Amino acid sequence: MGIPETDLIEEMDLSSVECLNMATGKEWGNAVKPGYREDAGLLCQSDDDEQLIVTIPFKQLVNLTSLIIRGPADGTAPRTVKVFVNKPNLSFDNCGKKAAESVVLTAEQATGDEKIELDFTQFQNVRVVSIFVDDNQGGGDVTNVAKIVVNGHPVHTTNMSELKKC
Repeated sequence: MGIPETDLIEEMDLSSVECLNMATGKEWGNAVKPGYREDAGLLCQSDDDEQLIVTIPFKQLVNLTSLIIRGPADGTAPRTVKVFVNKPNLSFDNCGKKAAESVVLTAEQATGDEKIELDFTQFQNVRVVSIFVDDNQGGGDVTNVAKIVVNGHPVHTTNMSELKKC
């Protein structure tokens, strides 16, 4: 039996999370931070078009097992999602490259808490995960994300700076 998956919120470096193309006042923290992401009225919203990139760094290496990505049931929830691993400088110019995982969410998946299972072999030793939302359920110009949960477990390594000299 493997290590049980947990919500990796404690492993996220929240001070370094970035979101490209987010609307002012509708920041990534609304979808990622505990307390905020449980409030369906708080959203991370796209600005110029329907696309968003949320890049989440971790404090240590992690193995990812699943994601939850939820939006409102008004047609603005994410539809096509690509997940990139260890690409800290991902931009809209290079989102066309092969992602570690690509998924087209059904309306039910995009508005519920259904987990998106990730291919274990593609999501080991992750330092940074980037979530690219390409379009939304209704095909409009605005995408809203209410909740992002990243599940997995830390990779247990030795922190060399914590070792004491003999």
